[in-house]
Amino acid sequence: MAIAIQSDWAIGRKQTPTSREAGGVVAQRFEATIDANLDVGDIVELAVLPAYHTVIDAILDTDALGTGVSVDVGIMSGAVGSQDGTSTCGNELFSAQAASAAAVVRASKSSAFTIAPAGADRSIGVKVSAAVTAGNKKIALTLLMVQ
Repeated sequence: MAIAIQSDWAIGRKQTPTSREAGGVVAQRFEATIDANLDVGDIVELAVLPAYHTVIDAILDTDALGTGVSVDVGIMSGAVGSQDGTSTCGNELFSAQAASAAAVVRASKSSAFTIAPAGADRSIGVKVSAAVTAGNKKIALTLLMVQ
């Protein structure tokens, strides 16, 4: 698995909001355009979960990514923005979510709402199950987070 695409948040061009007080909810819509072909198992480093924050809701919206494509969305290993070829992507938020047709889905896995806070920012990735051809295709994830 390789990190094939990194969003502006993953590489630091855009900043993820953080809650300035306990219990204060912040929201961010993270978006990436598929501008390179993706192979089976490739990862899009899409979002950043700030240090000491946890997810309280997640909404995934994708364009049609291609026949038979599904995605896993979850916490990545490694440092935010790192191009480490050994990075992995979990499925805490979405597991084998169909993405062959355009869709909008809300997280329903209990693991999405039980991600423990950590002392460092963490990347949230999208791993594809099948090849995706480059084009003006978008993947977006809206996260509501709390400290």
